[in-house]
Amino acid sequence: MKIEDSTNKLPPVTIPAGKPATTGEAAPVKQAKADKVSLSGTAQAASASKEAPIDAAKVERVRGEIARGEFRVDADRIAGDMIAGARELMAQKR
Repeated sequence: MKIEDSTNKLPPVTIPAGKPATTGEAAPVKQAKADKVSLSGTAQAASASKEAPIDAAKVERVRGEIARGEFRVDADRIAGDMIAGARELMAQKR
C-alpha cells in the first residue's frame, strides 16, 4: 500500500556546504526539567528477575485466536483492573 500526499509538496532545500541550516534567529535553549519515575513493588520484582514470566502456551493460544478472528477483549475486566489499580495508587498516597 502506498500513501501519497500530493497536497503538501515542499520545494527541495539546498544548503551550501559548511553552512548550518537555519530558518531565522535561533530560539533560546531552555533547561529541561528532570522527570522522576518510581516502580511499584511488582514492577521492581519483575525487573529484578533475569527472565520475564511468559506463559508460552497462553501466547500461542491468543496468537491463534487473533489469526482466526476469534480474540475478544473483555472490556469489563480491563476496566475493573484499571479501577483497582487506581484505588491502589490512591491508597499508597494517603
